[in-house]
Parts: sequence; structure tokens; C-alpha cells
Amino acid sequence: MIYHFKITSQDSKNFHFEVELDGKHSFSDFHSVIQKSLGYETYQLASFFILNGSRKKIKEISMLDLGINNGVYYIMQKTKLADLLKTEGQKLIYTFDFFNDRSLFVELTGIIMEKNLKEPFVTLKQGDAPVQVLGEEPEPKEATRLQEEEVFMDFGVVEDYDELFGEMEDF
Repeated sequence: MIYHFKITSQDSKNFHFEVELDGKHSFSDFHSVIQKSLGYETYQLASFFILNGSRKKIKEISMLDLGINNGVYYIMQKTKLADLLKTEGQKLIYTFDFFNDRSLFVELTGIIMEKNLKEPFVTLKQGDAPVQVLGEEPEPKEATRLQEEEVFMDFGVVEDYDELFGEMEDF
């Protein structure tokens, strides 16, 4: 069974992303295709949240095994899409920046019962995806200055080497 998802962002109005996954794929597979397709760093924490009709979060599918108070919890790697997604129109939130409470809105727009899919498949990618973490992109002048400082930190000043090792002669 193939699930078709439409993904949008409140931060970037021109952004529109659609992807298809098989019901046997895990939420970790879904997370990976989002991360890779949008150029996000994979080490950042993220979670999916299933919403009810009032758009309240009712279930979290986390990257980490939280195991809080022996309650019911779902882990991306162990939870298949078909385990929790049953009807077209279901809405989810994919939170990719917990510190700034930034998310992508996900809607299950179609379920095709008769077919299967081996790999996740991006069907549409339009516009600019929101940056993964606010403030992570330094301005171009700042980036150049930081790069120059990094060079000095790596190699030091040439005169310092002369003092330590003496002047070297060419052969």
C-alpha cells in the first residue's frame, strides 16, 4: 500500500513538497527522506506528531526511546506508517527545530491499496524549504572572516615557526 503525503511550511509560503512511501516503511524512513531531500543535517532531533480532528497532538513518534512513565510511546525506527496511519486526510506535524518550535505540516492525501513501493519517492519539490535551525547561516562577510580566522588557528603565524624551529633553508 502506498501513502502519498503533502508537506508544507508556515515559515516558507512558497514551499511545497510531496512524497510517497510504502505502508511498510518506518517513520525513520519518512524522516530520512525529508532530511535528505531538504538538505537538513541528520544529527538534529525531530519528531512526528499525529493530530486529532481539533489539531491537537495525540501521539508522538520520536527518534529517541523516551520510555517515560511506562506510557505508550513510539520510536521512528520501530513504527511502520501502516501501524498508525489509517485514513486519507490524516494530519501530522514534523517538528525539526524543537528550540524554536518550528515544524512542517504533513497531510496524508492518498492511499493506494493495490501497489507497493520499495523506496520512498519524492514526487514534487517546489520553493524554498525553511532553514533547519534559525540563525545557523552566517552572513557571507562573516563566513569569510571566520574562514580566515580558522586558517590562522590551524597554521599560526609564520614568524612563530621561525622562532621555534629556526629559519629553514631551501635545498
